[in-house]
Amino acid sequence: MAQILVIDDDRSMCEMLRLALESEGHQVVTCHNGEEAVAHYCEEPADLIITDIFMPIKDGIEIILELQGRFSNLKIIVISGGGSTGVGTEDVFVAATEFGADYAFKKPFRIEELLQAVKKLLN
Repeated sequence: MAQILVIDDDRSMCEMLRLALESEGHQVVTCHNGEEAVAHYCEEPADLIITDIFMPIKDGIEIILELQGRFSNLKIIVISGGGSTGVGTEDVFVAATEFGADYAFKKPFRIEELLQAVKKLLN
């Protein structure tokens, strides 16, 4: 099926997403910070990126901006449970979609809804 890059500093979230996506037949690579993810994507572009927004080193918005500047036709889903920045999750989701994210999911989310979004983006 598709190659999917999952980026989240929460290793259990990465593992849960990896298992769910692999059960749908996708190949999944996980990264735990934005710097690692951008380097990986530049070496081996994926068909879809699923990224958390609030992470150390490089956040999801920075990932989107950096990759949008280098690659066209990115397919991106952002996920977030909010952060300790004082910025509201909805504000961050608006910014993420303005910068190129296709879907935004607030943690906790229903995995079935995320998988449906993945199917839509990959078809």
